Amino acid sequence: MRRLLHFIALAVFLPAFGPQANAQQPSPLVPVEELGLRITPRFRVTLHADHDLAPDIYAMTLDLRGRVVVTSQGYIKTLLDTNHDGVADQAVTFAKPPSGGMGMCFDGNDLLFYGGGALVRYRDQNGDGVADGPPEKIASLKGGEHGAHAIRKGPDGWWYLIGGNSTEFGLQHITLTNSPIRAPQAGSLMRFSPDLKQSEIIATGFRNPYDFDFNAEGELFTYDSDVEREYFLPWYTPTRLYHVAYALHHGWRLGGYMRSWARPGHFLDSVDWLWPVGRGSPVGVVVYRHTQFPERYRNGFFYLDWTFGKVWFTPLTRHGATYRARPEVFLEPIGTQGFAPTDVEVTPDGSLYLCIGGRKT
Repeated sequence: MRRLLHFIALAVFLPAFGPQANAQQPSPLVPVEELGLRITPRFRVTLHADHDLAPDIYAMTLDLRGRVVVTSQGYIKTLLDTNHDGVADQAVTFAKPPSGGMGMCFDGNDLLFYGGGALVRYRDQNGDGVADGPPEKIASLKGGEHGAHAIRKGPDGWWYLIGGNSTEFGLQHITLTNSPIRAPQAGSLMRFSPDLKQSEIIATGFRNPYDFDFNAEGELFTYDSDVEREYFLPWYTPTRLYHVAYALHHGWRLGGYMRSWARPGHFLDSVDWLWPVGRGSPVGVVVYRHTQFPERYRNGFFYLDWTFGKVWFTPLTRHGATYRARPEVFLEPIGTQGFAPTDVEVTPDGSLYLCIGGRKT
């Protein structure tokens, strides 16, 4: 039996309604009645921690030692399993930011953190798991539900940050003269030099992707959002998977969340969709670069839908310069059981950790 671990968390996203579309399910899911879930056969799901240790979690990452670190309003905490029974029993406060973070990533013992309208760095020079003091500001970026979100370190040693269509990306975020995009539109992907002193925009035209990840070949993937208010209208654009293309536009034109203006995926001047997933609220994304799960999961990616409580998985098959991809449901709630996944990470032992929550659910 393989293991899937999850714990309660929180993310702030718009509620949405309607059926999921375009799903492929290779085998019936197995119920886990005590947790109100059903999951792909041969996997096991357990509870790692709940809101008593860290309430209303917004985002999650792993520190240098592979420990789970979470954030919400007023805190960044490291969850500890001191007796090694698979259940967290202690939470150590790393820092106390005034707002919760939408993105975190460790650089050694230091933590890069996006929240409160700025990308900052918390120093921990003695490695005691507690920030040495107030953070240093790296860049100003608009926040909120459609603002800046996840940050990751790329295989090239540069830092990547993704943001939605209210982040207001512009020339103020471009300091490198060879930036491939000079006039970003809507949501974008920003890249910082290894020392975080220079930046550029390398992809644009997203609505509100919350997260992204690299596969073993260094290719980027993300899951972008729809406008749920326009679900039954002829110009509705579904949530969709992207193989992110360097220097190109991914179709979305407008800021905000009330209305849409997007080029269809087949337009020649836009990056085509890997797959139209359907209704949902995209949040966490991770590529499974480990060997614990069966071979078909390796180098495929997991991505989360907060609205319908689904954990999707997509294996990737090379097709010319890009990939073939078709979603399948990996895990979902049973009946009316509340389950709102928000973020996801693969730990050093190959387990998949999920956060659940959202607007204090």
